[in-house]
Amino acid sequence: MRDRALRGVNLGGWLVLERWMTPSVFVGTEAQDEYTFMQTPGAQDKIDTHRREFITEADFQWLHKVGVEAVRIPVGYWVLASSGPYVEASAYLDWAFQMAETYQLRVLLDLHGAPGSQNGHDHSGRIGHPAWFDKEIYRTETLSILKALHQRYHASPAYWGLEFLNEPKGSNMGMLRQFYREVSQATDGDQYMVFSDAFRPLSMNGALPGEPRAVMDVHIYHMASKLRHVLPVSSFVKVSNWWYTRLLRHLSKHQPVIVGEWSMVLRGESLRRFSDGWADELMHNFGHQQIEAYDRASLAWFYWSYKTESPNKWNFRYLVDEGLLVLP
Repeated sequence: MRDRALRGVNLGGWLVLERWMTPSVFVGTEAQDEYTFMQTPGAQDKIDTHRREFITEADFQWLHKVGVEAVRIPVGYWVLASSGPYVEASAYLDWAFQMAETYQLRVLLDLHGAPGSQNGHDHSGRIGHPAWFDKEIYRTETLSILKALHQRYHASPAYWGLEFLNEPKGSNMGMLRQFYREVSQATDGDQYMVFSDAFRPLSMNGALPGEPRAVMDVHIYHMASKLRHVLPVSSFVKVSNWWYTRLLRHLSKHQPVIVGEWSMVLRGESLRRFSDGWADELMHNFGHQQIEAYDRASLAWFYWSYKTESPNKWNFRYLVDEGLLVLP
């Protein structure tokens, strides 16, 4: 029994493109998502170069060295087989599992982009209407893809869990619960079966009753909290962490909970009135208090994200290298 959470990072922006994370990939195009990018001249060569160079063995070495224990790898439904303009990335995912085994990291496979898009955001592969909720064929295809991913990696000692959908955005929570049940029934093994709370943690709590492998994923982004408008930053940080600790413990009464995404990002106006030294100290405390809270109240946590092209607070590696985030 672990005395604290498994500590991890997301390998965001690697096998599912996000323009804001790696803008250099999109230079010379108007594309805002991977779907439109892959229809631009030279896209195949560009994405091959990106996949080969953005994450390398040196990254896995660094993660192991600083005490990171797991990676959450966002993938699109096209990762094992090309579909439409999307190009498969199975060799890169296979390699990531090999690296994880070599450097003793666990892997949470995360279906970030589903057929039809489960949320209509760029990080699902295509901006637009979340048609996943509209057509049964999309949900059937998603189930087949999840089964294929699970079968491909179930024998790997690095394989920690399978996340069914990232941040689904729809009004039919009954449909979502039914889909979660179908996936859990279609997969064997002892890996964790991770389901998103769809930003409705209380409504989705206990979505897989009787499933011993069930884990709920909650994403915590303090920058979106309304409390930041009414409290001083230092008080906001303490109150927010107190609230989320209580929430995670409540949810954990029904199944283990992970914090699949979190960050140290606050709105710019929150820190603008502080000198650089005070702002750095505040951010250091902000990160420390979040780690302390999630270590106590969750099964695992994963920072969003491991790195971006810019040195900013979305960039875990930059924060650690600069001493703004320390793993106790």
